Amino acid sequence: MTILVYCLPTDAKEKDIYKFFSVNNCGKIRDIRMIKDQRTGKSKGVAYVEFFHADSVQKSLALHNRPFILKGKEIPFHEIKIQHSQAEKNRAAAAAR
Repeated sequence: MTILVYCLPTDAKEKDIYKFFSVNNCGKIRDIRMIKDQRTGKSKGVAYVEFFHADSVQKSLALHNRPFILKGKEIPFHEIKIQHSQAEKNRAAAAAR
């Protein structure tokens, strides 16, 4: 089960994203993929987070528009956005048919 996280600070690392979801008790994370610029290697502020369980996705979606915590401090005026990834939307549509 995968979610899309965007509006992340560009200096956030995978471990920061992992900590954010762990502190908020979202469940066990399988993988985190950050989208980076090909030339510079710098983050674009977008990541895919894959969880082991479907209930973890629901818990993480509840964190939409929450301030991101980077290096132990809340980033003011920097609320992250969380939504289902396109793959999850496709699965839900197929199940509804």
